[in-house]
Amino acid sequence: MILYKKFLNLFLVNSFLYYYYYYYYYVYYYYYYFNYNYFNYNYYFFFFYYYYYYYYYYYYYYYYYYYYYYYYYYYYYYYYYYYYYYYYYYYFFYYYYYYFYYFLLCLFVLF
Repeated sequence: MILYKKFLNLFLVNSFLYYYYYYYYYVYYYYYYFNYNYFNYNYYFFFFYYYYYYYYYYYYYYYYYYYYYYYYYYYYYYYYYYYYYYYYYYYFFYYYYYYFYYFLLCLFVLF
């Protein structure tokens, strides 16, 4: 009976220690595993967050850059367009008055 109790106590103590260390090991393991993955997740989250906003501003930077130059050339295109027509009409009226005075001179000479 004494031996039985000793073996029973030994078995219970060993069982307790086994489950205690088993539990402790897995709690420790999952705790650090969770923390590791948690920080990994946060690292990748902030990495993709940063990446996303980098390309977001990169896209809008070139978007406004493109439209800036689009309106820039658009403006200069119309500037030279009106410049061209200004000189076109300028020379047109110049020659018109030139021929008009030439015509008046001819009339004066003829009559």
